[in-house]
Amino acid sequence: MATPRASVVVPCYRPGRLIDGCIAGLLAQDLAEPYEVIVVESSGDGTAERLQEAYPRVRVIAPAQRTLPAAAQNLGVAAAAGAFIAITNHDCLVPPDWLRRLLARHDTGEYAAVGGAILNGTPGSLIGTAAYWSEFNEFTSGRPAGPVPGVPQCNVCFRRRVLTGTAPFPAVRFGAEELTFNYELTRAGGVFFFDPAIRVTHLNRTTFAAFLAHQRTLGAGSAMARRLVPLAGTVATRRRVLIPFLVPLRIGRVLGRIARRHPRELSRALLLVPLLAAGYAAWAAGFAQGSREPLDIRTPA
Repeated sequence: MATPRASVVVPCYRPGRLIDGCIAGLLAQDLAEPYEVIVVESSGDGTAERLQEAYPRVRVIAPAQRTLPAAAQNLGVAAAAGAFIAITNHDCLVPPDWLRRLLARHDTGEYAAVGGAILNGTPGSLIGTAAYWSEFNEFTSGRPAGPVPGVPQCNVCFRRRVLTGTAPFPAVRFGAEELTFNYELTRAGGVFFFDPAIRVTHLNRTTFAAFLAHQRTLGAGSAMARRLVPLAGTVATRRRVLIPFLVPLRIGRVLGRIARRHPRELSRALLLVPLLAAGYAAWAAGFAQGSREPLDIRTPA
């Protein structure tokens, strides 16, 4: 097999059948150059074996114990042969032009990473749509192209040479790894480029309990990241009296971005405000937790 130009890494744990749609899309890329797909699957329940049998073109790495996303990505990067490392999640659907567009954008400049838009894969679910706007409102198809401080690691492609060391992604608290990594790479001079034409579709959580639990996890990670690196909002980790005010602030930001970039969606988004408020209340509870718990002393990348 020819040396791949790009390697795609998919970290997952108990992905169920969602990952089949992701893998099918990855194997159907219209890229003329060779590429490889690496899945790091740590469920230990037979999923890794099923995937290897069903998709022989995919390299499946099966750690003996549960591996969180950053550690799984590090395993995938270590095994990858490509000069570019793309990452997506098991709950994302990728179009046939995904890799081609990522590499084409890389060819236009010396970017450390190129990322793109996240589309709502659960538009028929009120909870799923609230989850989508809560988590991905900064990275929709309405955002203009250009340099950004970071992009989600479900739609991103890195130059291999910027992923330095044996563990380029930081082994910090789940939910904090992406924010700390993006900050550190940007501080080192790396440029993230956002291209709204590069798209993946995210299949969001559609049950209320799962939505709230995930928002709490994101909130705890957000607080921990702000204790590790100086991101905006760090003051709230020290002055916890400010944390309740983050709920209306975040709702206002979401609605403002929708009004500017997706005005036709605004009326429906206004109907979701009670769900957004519940989600961000859970996020704020997680933020309070993350600001109190012992500092994660594992060093960011």
